[in-house]
Amino acid sequence: MHLPAIISALAVIYCGALVGGRLAGLFHVPRVTGYLLTGLLAGPSFAHVCGLPQLITPAALDELRLVSDVALGLILLNIGGQCRAEHLKRWKQRIVWFACGEIGLTFALVTASVAFLNLAVLQTVLPGLSLWQTSLAFALLLGVIAIATAPAATLMVVREYEADGPVTHTTLTLVGLNNIVSLLAFIAVGHWLLRPTEGAGVMLWQMFGPLLIGSLIGFVVSVWAQRLEAANEQKLLLIGAVFAVTGMGRWLGISPLLATLALGLVLANSSPRWHRLVEALRQIDYPLYVAFFVIAGANLHLETLRHIGLLGIGYVVARTLGKLLGARLGARLGGFSSNRGVCTGFSLLAQAGVAIGLAGTLARQWPAGGHLLETVVLGSVVLFELVGPLAIRHGLVRAGEVPILSLLEKRAPQGTIEGLHNVVQHFRSSLGIPAGHRLRDPGDILVKHIMRRNVETILNSTPFNELLHLIAHSRYDRFPVVDADGHFVGMINYTEIRNLLFEPALTKLVVASDLASEGHIAMHPDQSLRDALAVLQQYRYISYFPVIDPEQPDRLLGILSQNDLLAAFRRNQND
Repeated sequence: MHLPAIISALAVIYCGALVGGRLAGLFHVPRVTGYLLTGLLAGPSFAHVCGLPQLITPAALDELRLVSDVALGLILLNIGGQCRAEHLKRWKQRIVWFACGEIGLTFALVTASVAFLNLAVLQTVLPGLSLWQTSLAFALLLGVIAIATAPAATLMVVREYEADGPVTHTTLTLVGLNNIVSLLAFIAVGHWLLRPTEGAGVMLWQMFGPLLIGSLIGFVVSVWAQRLEAANEQKLLLIGAVFAVTGMGRWLGISPLLATLALGLVLANSSPRWHRLVEALRQIDYPLYVAFFVIAGANLHLETLRHIGLLGIGYVVARTLGKLLGARLGARLGGFSSNRGVCTGFSLLAQAGVAIGLAGTLARQWPAGGHLLETVVLGSVVLFELVGPLAIRHGLVRAGEVPILSLLEKRAPQGTIEGLHNVVQHFRSSLGIPAGHRLRDPGDILVKHIMRRNVETILNSTPFNELLHLIAHSRYDRFPVVDADGHFVGMINYTEIRNLLFEPALTKLVVASDLASEGHIAMHPDQSLRDALAVLQQYRYISYFPVIDPEQPDRLLGILSQNDLLAAFRRNQND
């Protein structure tokens, strides 16, 4: 163990991430990109290409793999938790059609393009295989790897920009489904192509063993969590569960990634305290995620960009088109809006950890062709991982699920003189020396800066039983109602319709417009934060306010949540 190298690497990782994140915010790009670039510049690949000293050595990266594994496990736990029954029941088979369209077209385009390029142009032939067999193996293996989507980058961008809404929920659910399908398909295709003499039982164990292990541990953790009240104990339980699943996966020779996804899926659907567990984990997971991205950047191989060749270019182009066009196709098949398909497609472009893991496994299991395909995947990951976070942000912003305030720089870094002045003033105050201070106005933040524009609405003709189904699988308690032309009708408050549950004879006659209250309290987009806060203090029982155009009261512009309003006010006061 190279202890000095590890300690210096950790110092570079966290100090460099602080600088890289600040610079990313200054240029209005996701902080994830800043973390990745920090690792890339400090890593051995960049040092080798530019002839510079290595700030993070390969030996240190090997020792820090444990940190990456734990962070990726926690990320996959969160992503698996997005596949909750409440989402799947709400969308029913529609989300399955969405996934089939996006996954199917991505796989088809990558497979077809790789097979064509090798058959018609490259004509690479591996020992013991014909040209057709080599092309088929390359095409199928790269096709299933192309399905995988980077869970870490997606989750971090969502958290950084406080994205929330239908596109965000759809994206996170699809990321989980993408990685589950990719891992299972890789096992099946690899068994058929590379180990055809092994029995079917081995393949089934490789596919369903991780799901079984993750599910069993997830159920045990769900029961154990019922006995824990302290947030610190809940954190220990989740981290211990991730270590247990990862360790058992490696010991049994099965995929720890798939097992951790299963752990999150079972926990989210079986534990009544899932949301409390996630909130407890969010208090400590960010430093691990930052280290994961810096280490991931340090592990990127710039030299592979020179070697991916025509096969790599075809893979990148085909996967990009597959995700963008596949999401549009999936949205159409599932009956979602075309805008959701477009925005979701951009949010699925990133690719990293899962794909790298599959490519490394392929290189170990199939040295003859696996190293070539690993080079293609690693080279493409450099592009997808750097461009992916920008594409995710673009998709979420285009969907209208990112408050404008989250897009603005949180706070401009202080200059050296200003920072020194503040430190001196604070030191004087600590010594009891009186010093004047100045209160600043909260600023000119407006409702339109923190509202969410992409709103899930209910059609006024929706029958009562269907309305109950929508409400039962939603975390909101107030729902905007619109007519067939998109005109705002009013708000439905769940607490006001509970009495109808005890009048079965009336439920067949009632539709959403009968329950919409026209006397709702609404916000205007140009109201100041202070005015909005005054309204909130007057109507504390309202958790969501419609934002309407004052000149066109039937035009719904967005939704302002009580939590977003208070968070923006506190953030501004702290600054």
